[in-house]
Amino acid sequence: MSITDEVQHVFTHAFNEVIYDDCIDHQTRSFHLKITNEDSGQLLYITSYTKNTEQGFCEAGAFIQKLAPYDINILSYSKSDEPVISCIILLTFNCFFVQNFLIPSIISHTTVPYEIIIVYNGIATDLTAFDNFNLIESETGCVSKAYNKGVAAAKGKFIAIFHDDCLITTHSWHQPMLAAINDGAFATSTESVYNPHFKFDFLKGTPLVMSKANYEFIGGHDEFYFAGIEDMDFSYRIQHKGYSVKRIAIPYRHFNGMSTVILLAGDSTLMRILFGYCLIPEHIIEKWKTRLMNSSETQDMMQAVHGENLRYFQNKLQSDELLNSKSLTIGQYPAFYNIRLTYQNWLIQQFSSGDFNNE
Repeated sequence: MSITDEVQHVFTHAFNEVIYDDCIDHQTRSFHLKITNEDSGQLLYITSYTKNTEQGFCEAGAFIQKLAPYDINILSYSKSDEPVISCIILLTFNCFFVQNFLIPSIISHTTVPYEIIIVYNGIATDLTAFDNFNLIESETGCVSKAYNKGVAAAKGKFIAIFHDDCLITTHSWHQPMLAAINDGAFATSTESVYNPHFKFDFLKGTPLVMSKANYEFIGGHDEFYFAGIEDMDFSYRIQHKGYSVKRIAIPYRHFNGMSTVILLAGDSTLMRILFGYCLIPEHIIEKWKTRLMNSSETQDMMQAVHGENLRYFQNKLQSDELLNSKSLTIGQYPAFYNIRLTYQNWLIQQFSSGDFNNE
């Protein structure tokens, strides 16, 4: 990976495999994008002509992804004093994507009073781009705790929880979701997943929309889950109490696996830059995720923590009440507690070498 010639604002990278379906030579007033086939793969070449260099690169990424480019400066964001909906972004690895794609998509397509809350549970990231937002820091890597801290800070009647690898493409996206809630749905999302083993659907944060009162009533996300099946557990508890969850079929984009690839790839800096500019097609993200997840080292780690998660979840199935995760000890769940510490230490080592925006 190389970013060369700061005057001309050129970004180049040679891939050792075929990434893009077609060779491209496309030029606009904002960028020149060129993709060529090489002996062992493909070469990506972008020249940015915009005053803000990153805008040209991001517009090139939007062209590759067939997205409408966002030219909104997030510094123009002004939160409502009385928001109807609080948009909560869980920021772990993808700060540049959140800055250039997710937040602009929310600003562009939200038509009711709203606020944006960013809960940061990553490591060694320059967060100055988010000074204009309500920024909350949470435990490194812990997903469920970050969800709960974001909702606790929300002022809106409704909350919308976003992962940091999705974006909104529908104007007034919240209207059909809030309408479904008013019609009796306890929670809604643009995406649901069917678990064939336990035979129920659970919602993903792309976004997950519900009232703040309902979130608090159900007990929030169980903070025992570090990373894994916290969303499955959350939807199960809703349905177990007799309430319904509903998928709302509106256009959106979820670059599923983006964070996994950044986390497990040998060059996390490269992955953050490529994903930050939205330069990797979705099918390649999925391909890389599968390849990385199938490595023996990753399999050992994931099987250990997933096994503890499932054992805990199955124990909960035996009880009508939420178990008190604070009472669980390292003796009961040794793999979980050990993997948590190992994972956090690894994150610190992996991502503390430099500031993404200065690399």
